[in-house]
Amino acid sequence: HPAGRRVVFVGDFVDRGPAIRETLQVVRGMVENGAALAVMGNHEYNALAFWALDPAISARRMVFTLVQLALLIVLLSGLRRALLAHLLIMGVCIGAALIDLGAWAALPGYVMTDEGFAGLQTQKNQTGLMMMFGCLSVGTGYFLRREWWWRVGVLGSLLMIAGLLVATRSTTSQAITLLAPAVMPVVLLVARLPRRVIWGIVLGVLAALFMAALLWVAVVDLAGGDPWGPMRGVTFTSRTDLWSFVLDEIAKRPWFGAGYASFWSIDPAVQPSLKADQWFSVFVLINEGHQGYLDLLATGGIFGFVGGMAVVLRTLCIAGLAITRAVPAALAWRDGTLARPTAVFHLTLLICLLVHNFTESNLFFNNSVLAVAFVLAALELERWRMGWRAAAAPAVPHVTRPRPARAAAAAAPRPSGQSA
Repeated sequence: HPAGRRVVFVGDFVDRGPAIRETLQVVRGMVENGAALAVMGNHEYNALAFWALDPAISARRMVFTLVQLALLIVLLSGLRRALLAHLLIMGVCIGAALIDLGAWAALPGYVMTDEGFAGLQTQKNQTGLMMMFGCLSVGTGYFLRREWWWRVGVLGSLLMIAGLLVATRSTTSQAITLLAPAVMPVVLLVARLPRRVIWGIVLGVLAALFMAALLWVAVVDLAGGDPWGPMRGVTFTSRTDLWSFVLDEIAKRPWFGAGYASFWSIDPAVQPSLKADQWFSVFVLINEGHQGYLDLLATGGIFGFVGGMAVVLRTLCIAGLAITRAVPAALAWRDGTLARPTAVFHLTLLICLLVHNFTESNLFFNNSVLAVAFVLAALELERWRMGWRAAAAPAVPHVTRPRPARAAAAAAPRPSGQSA
């Protein structure tokens, strides 16, 4: 619209109408082009939850997720400068580390377990995730300012968080945190290349991996060995038994899954096997598959998996674009736009989440700390993308509406000798 007006849709797009698909296509196209805003109505809400194994649990958890999403949107809307969101995340991570460190000094027997440092989360993997998140945010935050007091304070905080990460003995979080500084410089260099070159590199790497796998199978087969021999007996700390169970459940509902957040910790009368004591310990309640992609398939089916991964890949592409378009930190402090260290933090976080999701459920998982971190990064990057597109778009000239033909004729000068 020349005056910048936008349509606001208030839901109920799927109410037994004859053109539901066409309506959704129109609304989605307008929203993606910045011409409209849309919110969910009660009919969309019911459509998302009606097939769930436990509709009541699914509906309540969906409401919680929507409230959480709304709070994040309000939070980002109040932070006019993109740097403030990064600083807020750094502060939360440093504060959590200080609290866990104080708890370790006051209650060492409570926070330290035989498996590793569990902190106040009482679970070493959750504490490891939090410390990994802190290392990523604080490590990139080191480059937000050049003053000595800032860098000394940030470096001290980073050493404290890294020390707690080592104490957790969470091998996955530790490995990802160590690999991030080695891999990210290569990713940053690739992100600056033309898009065709990037796709060529990606396809080349995939082809090389495929050929290496074929070569391995051929060599081992010629030697009379078992290609899967090195992997046999590897359980990933008893996760493979749990994955087999989840795969069997996915096969029962392959297309739509069990419904949003309607697979783990639901009504025992609906699915009592999920609360059995067949894994790890009699007193342990299994509430995730410890494989985020399997959990996504189990709850959303193939359709939900494709949609969820499309959101992740879209966010990853925006983060890659932001790397090349973000401004230096000194300029970002003045004009409030996305700083390059913050863009690097978002991209690093997304890559680490994708890798970590193979052994833990953190993406699209209800009430997960890193799921909230992913949504926060996605919203921040989407806000930057909309602002960047608006700044890059050419100005629309104001068009003066022509006067009606009758009015134009009445205003025209008349020849001499004619009366009105």
